[in-house]
Amino acid sequence: MKEYKHSLMITNIIILVAAVAVLLAIKLHFSPLINEKNEAVIADITQAISIKGPSQATVDELANKYKLSHVQITDKSGDFTYIASNDIGSPLLFKLFFPSAGKAIELQTSNLSINFINSFAAIADVAVKLFYQLFILFVITAILVNWAYFRLIRNLESSLVKEVSSESGEVSTFSQVTEQLLEQRQRFHQVMQEQQQKIQMLAKQVNMDNLTGLNNRHAFRKELTQILSDDGDNSAAILALVRASELNNINQQRGYQQGDIYLADIGRMLVQLIKRYPECQCYRISGSDFALLAPNMTISEAQKLAKSLKHQFDEYQALHNLESVAYTGLSSISSGQLPEQVLARADIALAKAQTEGLNAWAFEQNDSNETNLGQLHWKKVIEEVIENRAVMLLHQPIQAIHRNMKGYQEIFTRFVGQNNAMIPTETVFAMAQRMDLIVKLEQVILETMVSQCRHKTDGSARWGVNISATSLQNSAFIVWLERLLLREPNIAASLIFEFDEEVLDRNLVASKRVFDMLKRTGSRSAISKFGKGIGSFRLFKELKPDFVKVDAGLISNIERDSANQQFLRMIVDVAHRMGCQVIAEGVEHLEQKQLLENMYVDGLQGFLISRPTPLAKVK
Repeated sequence: MKEYKHSLMITNIIILVAAVAVLLAIKLHFSPLINEKNEAVIADITQAISIKGPSQATVDELANKYKLSHVQITDKSGDFTYIASNDIGSPLLFKLFFPSAGKAIELQTSNLSINFINSFAAIADVAVKLFYQLFILFVITAILVNWAYFRLIRNLESSLVKEVSSESGEVSTFSQVTEQLLEQRQRFHQVMQEQQQKIQMLAKQVNMDNLTGLNNRHAFRKELTQILSDDGDNSAAILALVRASELNNINQQRGYQQGDIYLADIGRMLVQLIKRYPECQCYRISGSDFALLAPNMTISEAQKLAKSLKHQFDEYQALHNLESVAYTGLSSISSGQLPEQVLARADIALAKAQTEGLNAWAFEQNDSNETNLGQLHWKKVIEEVIENRAVMLLHQPIQAIHRNMKGYQEIFTRFVGQNNAMIPTETVFAMAQRMDLIVKLEQVILETMVSQCRHKTDGSARWGVNISATSLQNSAFIVWLERLLLREPNIAASLIFEFDEEVLDRNLVASKRVFDMLKRTGSRSAISKFGKGIGSFRLFKELKPDFVKVDAGLISNIERDSANQQFLRMIVDVAHRMGCQVIAEGVEHLEQKQLLENMYVDGLQGFLISRPTPLAKVK
């Protein structure tokens, strides 16, 4: 009996040690994520203050963006102090495991003192859930093991008593006890295997992207760091960044469900192509970005892989009628480099690929001390677009389905680079926004559109154009736009300016000023992506738009979604009472068109009606 009790004690100690080891593994896994998150916040705070300057609005924006429990900016001379805070705190268990997570981070500049406390809401939620799940697994394991041992001991005691009290005088061979021991041993091993499988499954879920089934950014950073820290010769290793360039367009025009399908398809193409390279791994590292890591791949093999990717992307583009699919930036990896250095080099290659042709790829092998070389490349590209007015305009008609509605053409912008290569539109706008070139770019777009429309309008045609949030809030741009419209009264009367609902709602005062200006100059206004919530109806009263364009997300499954049908009926009713006309975006099926006509929607826009075509073809 003593031997069995001794075995039970050893087993319990093993379970306890395993639990402690798993907790340490959790701590080691999440500690770099906490540091990485703090570094990202520090970089963004420094950049935001250098660009926008210290203000209460800046502090509030930073606190909301990163869910900071507390952020404070103080002028060292004592002239001002800006403070913002959120009622967000990390769970107590998370603070116990990671004491540094709850500490204030202090930054010092020449004239400012900055400190903040990060709540780490997303990381804390994952860590605490993982801890509780593992805790339950270990408790269940310990209970089952102890129960099995105690039952075994009771059976042994019962057998011995029976043997001792037996009057037959026969000597037992303990065959029954041996069978029970074997049975209990098998059960114990089975339970341990099941618990181990569950632990492995949980660990896999932490490192897996739910949409594509690929490894996520955490797994990517871990593997990249391991490759770069390896003492062996990794000069032949390759990193490839793949950016899905059409995600935003698909989400806006076809709905988020189609956007998810698009990302999943790219993930499948990547996995299929790397099967010939057994050591190559695929990751989804952000919303539209994927990464490939190949520890033992030569540059020539990487170029072949990139060509195969372009071929697959070209076929997918033709099959699904897209403007592009994805771009690829490749770089070689050397031991001893920092992850940021390698990623910056691959990002430079990706920036070059996006300006060299549809679904193109580029390879960047040379190291550079300028970490912002990719941004410098994009700045040069955008400045050339502005200087050369390398803008191509497309249009998509909005079909009127009621007599009181007069249709118009929505204008879309495309950019042309060197050798007449098309540059990804979303990337151009994003980089122009980052480099404070968005206002100049939109001025060029509007001047180009006015120039083309001057020769095409006959007084009956009308054109719709989108204005960004930055331009909406830029007083100089609004003054420039008003002067442009006053110089061109005939064209001004033919223009409809579209603004996203979310942009208008964020700055209602500036939005009202712009809408009033458009009415004075004879232009019309529209709220696009309308219907994100009940709060949308406040914009009717304050802005009094001429049109509202219902978000494509409400239209995508409207024939099967009664709740969306009721909500759309309410939008139509309120809009018509306010003298506003309703346009449904993202119409792709005949069933949708028939249903929307019966719901008294005024106009339809989508691939069922027409796809965007070059403006030059308009007669």
